[in-house]
Amino acid sequence: MQSIKPEVREFLDRAPLGRASVETLAAMLPANDAELESWIAEAVRERDAMAFMLIVLAALSRERPVDARHLAGGAKLAGVWTYLAAIAFRVKGEMPEYLLEGIRNTALYNQIHAVALLSIAVWCDEHRGGVYPDLLIPEARIFARQTNHTAEVDVFLLELALRTRDSGLQSVIRKYYPKASDEDWEKVLDDCHSAAEKAIAESRRPILDLLPETPLEPINVSPTVRRAVPRTGRNDPCHCGSGKKYKNCCYNKDRERLQQSSDVAGLTRKELRASPERHLTQERLDRATAADLAHMNPFEIPRFLLTEYFVRLSLCDLDRAAEYLERLGYTDDMEDAWIFTMWAAVRAGRKDIGDRLMKLREPTGFTEDKLRLSHRLLIAQDDPAKCILLIEEAARTALKTENSEELVDLAYSVAFSRFSALGILLYRAVLPLAPPEKVEPQYEQMLMIRDRLNLPPDDPIHELLEANIAKSGEDLEAALREAEQKFEIKRREVRALKESLDQLEKELARRERAVPDTSASPPRTPENDPAVHELRQKVKFLESTLKESHTERNTMERRLEEMQTKVDAFNQRAQLAPAGNGSEADADHEEELLIPQDAEGQHPLRLIEFPRSFHERLSEFPHHVARAAMVMLGRLAGGDSAAFSGAKRLKSRPNVVRQRVGIDFRLLFRLLPDRIQVIDLIPRQDFERKIKTL
Repeated sequence: MQSIKPEVREFLDRAPLGRASVETLAAMLPANDAELESWIAEAVRERDAMAFMLIVLAALSRERPVDARHLAGGAKLAGVWTYLAAIAFRVKGEMPEYLLEGIRNTALYNQIHAVALLSIAVWCDEHRGGVYPDLLIPEARIFARQTNHTAEVDVFLLELALRTRDSGLQSVIRKYYPKASDEDWEKVLDDCHSAAEKAIAESRRPILDLLPETPLEPINVSPTVRRAVPRTGRNDPCHCGSGKKYKNCCYNKDRERLQQSSDVAGLTRKELRASPERHLTQERLDRATAADLAHMNPFEIPRFLLTEYFVRLSLCDLDRAAEYLERLGYTDDMEDAWIFTMWAAVRAGRKDIGDRLMKLREPTGFTEDKLRLSHRLLIAQDDPAKCILLIEEAARTALKTENSEELVDLAYSVAFSRFSALGILLYRAVLPLAPPEKVEPQYEQMLMIRDRLNLPPDDPIHELLEANIAKSGEDLEAALREAEQKFEIKRREVRALKESLDQLEKELARRERAVPDTSASPPRTPENDPAVHELRQKVKFLESTLKESHTERNTMERRLEEMQTKVDAFNQRAQLAPAGNGSEADADHEEELLIPQDAEGQHPLRLIEFPRSFHERLSEFPHHVARAAMVMLGRLAGGDSAAFSGAKRLKSRPNVVRQRVGIDFRLLFRLLPDRIQVIDLIPRQDFERKIKTL
């Protein structure tokens, strides 16, 4: 196997992804096709995204053969959807199976994932007469349930649904457009078909025509850029210590270096890529690509970031995650990283990874019986008899305790084992018994398993679960109304006691100020007046009763707030179906109208200033929404720092702040030093229209 030549490697290390780079590299490719294949294989093996893209695009630009098998490891290295589609349509061999292998069980950009799925269908239409791999539709449905449904993604997914005539995939996506009428939906399908056809045609253009003349910036470059060279005046002594003026020394060299500045002062992007670990932060980790993660040295990553690093790496590259855990060795502070990697192995059905992770902990005395059921079923998957015994043991334990978490975990573990169909039946048995907050996420897990088995997208138990959820909602609303009524009765009782106490105190003060009666024997004074004594006793009794009633009222108020929180949380998850593409798209668009959240700090007490007729405005909303808005205002005025979480200023009116009330309503107000000026409470869909009137 021929390695990439040193001079070519040097070029690949500094070349950007652009037309000139591909043309230059095309002239450097080996004449022998087998050697070219070994170069591509080396790039894939090293997870070198830039080398893979440059070599493959250069080869295809010269119509050199590229084997489809490289997509099994190379698909996740493609950073632009157009290039992946262009490669997929041009490689030699059975592309669909290799590309499916390349996109399964790894994290890709949503648009790239969707394009890969559609490319497989298009290729099969052209080369196999519309016969698709068995895993194509299940993979597409699972992806459709997990992705953020933007127009750029749904264009390709809906075209895939139309090409494959899969009503199940289309119905999964249709749930994300809850407000679209049938006529609107048909227009969505037509628009997506037209856009997808154009995208496919675009990817078939000559390779060099697809490439930009100006190289693309890496998609994970930070928006914050800091100088790669110190700021020096032209006539100041040069920072290199030569004694010359800066303009006569390093000025020209530094101008080129400045163009490559990174978000770390003093480093270019290339220097940062060469040693990213020592400058790694949570923000930089969030932006890292699969190739970036695979190239990091785990020994140099800050210890406090290792868990987050392995969470991302195991989603992108499970084999590399297991390898790095083995290299680091197991310690107690690595338990979370180990657990998440094992979780990813369960989801991928990778027994080999599970075995390796188990061996990693055996020297510490860790035994198989300490594993979760899903982990044990993974390791025992080649022994069906043992798996059945494990399932039976877990079922007996769950039945003895009737613990809903154990029941749900049993269904989950079996569903993601080799007994997936049995897992679905277990889910049907336990979901009606699960608390409402557990139902939605676990039902989504069950739907993913149904997708894997290529079953219809909705389970028959859906209607029963919806009925149970509706009943739970009615019970919560009833409990909330009862709590409101009790609180109102107690509030009136406290007010009546306070009024009675005020009257008694006034009467007592009047009698104590009265002129003593000297005609009586002995003379009657406030100290020996029975009426005054009786009033004082009544005042003490009312004060004690009022204190107890205050305590009861405060307890009931806290209970009412807890009930309101439960009702609000329930309303947010009330539907088993997704909230819809419209809500996510609107939320994304809404964020574009806002300034990033200010840093948290101490907030003073403020008075609340309401607009006229705000009480009537509140009456237009459901009672729980109006109450939640008032509770939110009270917390904001009281300086509760938690209440300011999520509060953001408008770009067009920076003195106006928006805060969410639930998921469907927005509170607008001005935050002044001494008071809060309430502007309005509005439905979320009226947000953009409202701010135009401010």
